[in-house]
Amino acid sequence: MIPTAVPEGPLAGLVVLDMSTMMAGPHTAMMLADFGATVIKVEGPGGDPSRGSPNKVNGTSVYWRVLGRNKFAVTLNLKHPKGRALLLRLVERADALIENMRPGKLEALDLAPTTLHEANPRLVILRVTGWGQTGPYSKRATFGTQAEAMSGFTFANGHPDGPPTLPPQTIADGSAGYLGAFALMAALWRREQNPNGRGQVIDASLFESLFCMFGPAVSAYDQLGLVPQRRGSRAAVSAPRNIYKCRDDKYVAISCAAEQIARRLFDILGRPELYSDGPYGTPEGRAANIDALDALIQEWMDQHDAAEVVEIFDKGGATASPIYSIPEILEDPQFKSRGLVAEVPSTDVGPIKMQNVFPKMSETPGRIAWSGRPLGADNRLWFVEQLGIPAEEFDQLIEEGVI
Repeated sequence: MIPTAVPEGPLAGLVVLDMSTMMAGPHTAMMLADFGATVIKVEGPGGDPSRGSPNKVNGTSVYWRVLGRNKFAVTLNLKHPKGRALLLRLVERADALIENMRPGKLEALDLAPTTLHEANPRLVILRVTGWGQTGPYSKRATFGTQAEAMSGFTFANGHPDGPPTLPPQTIADGSAGYLGAFALMAALWRREQNPNGRGQVIDASLFESLFCMFGPAVSAYDQLGLVPQRRGSRAAVSAPRNIYKCRDDKYVAISCAAEQIARRLFDILGRPELYSDGPYGTPEGRAANIDALDALIQEWMDQHDAAEVVEIFDKGGATASPIYSIPEILEDPQFKSRGLVAEVPSTDVGPIKMQNVFPKMSETPGRIAWSGRPLGADNRLWFVEQLGIPAEEFDQLIEEGVI
């Protein structure tokens, strides 16, 4: 029986080989493992670079402890013929394989998709790169930063009087992780409906994953000549929408994306006539007079503390939220009630808090059985117990640098 970290999860029985490193591919594999897939993390002798990323606890980065959760950790030297042979034996048992090498490198290891499909025609292969497998940029070295820079996001991010601004978080990798999980499951569904039961290759890129999130930006340029510009915390499609400093020096965010919310805002400000009779009664009017409107709102914010603002807006049926840092998130009653954070076992430092599994499923919820495991922790489990390699041969493979 193949072991699984979350045996009751909706993906229990699905076997995934995670050969990817760092963020996007491992994020995809992590989500599959969270919901019950048996994910075998295949690392080179040096381990996934995320193990050595900043913010280490007892010598291991918290990045790995999160991205490696619920995964079985094995090592293989894929430059060694015996290492490739062992990988192909794992491929025979797998439903999917995830890799994020630069285009051509998998082929250079004699592990091209055609070779993998010879070992297992049902295998679904997710290939995650910066720019895709084709095109003039396909072999460029790329991180999420480059995708964020060239996708249109960075150009439109920041304040009008400031430079384009990169995001502080890895949003390109994150978006590719979510899209990769969707694409892989779509391909597996197709395989199950296909009479020949064959797998396929998914060509996913960081650039396209982020670019596809930007709604009608291309259509607005094509039809109206509009180019998204830097607006700070304002929005092009609704006004007011901004961040405001309150009397206690804390910040709140408000948004009036619906007309009834805008009307309620003016009631809260004690100026309902500005909506009914003034220039602020339409989205276009509010956008055209946004500086004066923001000044009016800020004047009101100056007279209230942040918690008071949130309470007043809530009672008035409008939208306002405090600006949270991580410590405030951990103390918020809504997040606590939803189980936003889980305490997860580790092999060396005790329980580690991290984001829980989302979304919630009523019948087959995901869960986290363990955080990222030590390098090669499951070699014996998979190579000896599962593949049946004799113990003496296993020891010889270690000596030869194959495992």
